[in-house]
Amino acid sequence: MSDIWTLLIADDCAEDREVYREYLLSDPHQSYQILEAASAEVGLALCQKKRCDAILLDFCLPDMSGLEFLDELKQQQLKLPLPVIMLTGQGDERVAVQAIKRGALDYLVKQHLQPDVLQLTVRNVIQQSQEQNRFAKTQERQQLTTTAIAIHQDLQVTQALVALEKEKQLNVLKSQLIATISHEYRTPLTAILGAASTLKQHSDKLSQARQQRFLQIIEDKARQMAQMVDDLLVIETLEFGKAEFRSVPFELLRFFSDIIEEQRQFISDDHELTFKITGNTKGFWGDRKLLRQITINLLSNAIKYSPDGGHIEVHLMGNDSHIIFDVKDEGIGIPVEDRECLFQSFSRGSNVGIIPGLGLGLAIVKACVELHSGEITLESQADIGTKVTVSLPKRSV
Repeated sequence: MSDIWTLLIADDCAEDREVYREYLLSDPHQSYQILEAASAEVGLALCQKKRCDAILLDFCLPDMSGLEFLDELKQQQLKLPLPVIMLTGQGDERVAVQAIKRGALDYLVKQHLQPDVLQLTVRNVIQQSQEQNRFAKTQERQQLTTTAIAIHQDLQVTQALVALEKEKQLNVLKSQLIATISHEYRTPLTAILGAASTLKQHSDKLSQARQQRFLQIIEDKARQMAQMVDDLLVIETLEFGKAEFRSVPFELLRFFSDIIEEQRQFISDDHELTFKITGNTKGFWGDRKLLRQITINLLSNAIKYSPDGGHIEVHLMGNDSHIIFDVKDEGIGIPVEDRECLFQSFSRGSNVGIIPGLGLGLAIVKACVELHSGEITLESQADIGTKVTVSLPKRSV
């Protein structure tokens, strides 16, 4: 890359600042101009005087905390928001969650920080911020264009607005995709890099069990990243109207039983997974691939959002015209204020904490249900559990 990015390191430890400087200046993919501040006051002043592309911010500064720094930075009302990476010393996930809620784009744990991890995180955060800024400017131009067209045209106005709205929706989805991937990929990628680096440098000193443990981490995190890609491809197909609905007859009992057995490998000893059947489930016509997306997403959500275990029940019911199935768990539940947006892409409950996910599962489920001309409802209580009910006609029109 030919552009030089300006990075502010706000940390009261000179040794730590020197380490970060050395790591970043050795990045083979990007050049940096490094600014340093040993206090929050100096760091905030530099943000006013210099145009920075990002800030590496220590959570504990001598004159204020990193969270207070984020609040002060918002008060400065800069032309463009500055992306911030919070640096924590103890790897406290609660600190990280607070930082993200206050406006930080990412966080890193100081202990055992590797050069490639720091380089990759800084590049991703700055690229994400630049993409969001470009998108914001594009939105402004689109709004101005829309206003001008509305004044000077009549019938063509409607057609132009429809096209612009569609383009705006696509741009929003693209921006969300970029922002989500750059952030959500960081955690599993960091784990993979750390495990691979340890195996490479210290394999001769590690026991066979420890080596297998690091290999398992690499496999699990790679599988997690692959699932993210699959979900993104599915939602892209559904959102852009590319999905095909192919209705065929098939046996529901075997279908559900196979999926439930697949999912048992992902549950802990603290979970109890049961399957109940009621009524007449025969005579169903539907799209096997879409119904699999519905079932797997609901069941995997029930498992994932029940981190402490509990009872998970799948109840398949049928009558003359419809099949209905519930997936019920005893997990963390969903706060009332979050439920309205849960079926939208990239929406997640505010209480998910560090549970990984893109917020696409329920959006995929809803789109697949609608292609079946069906309905979906959700009942939930925070800290009690969630029940999702899907009703599908046996023969879609």
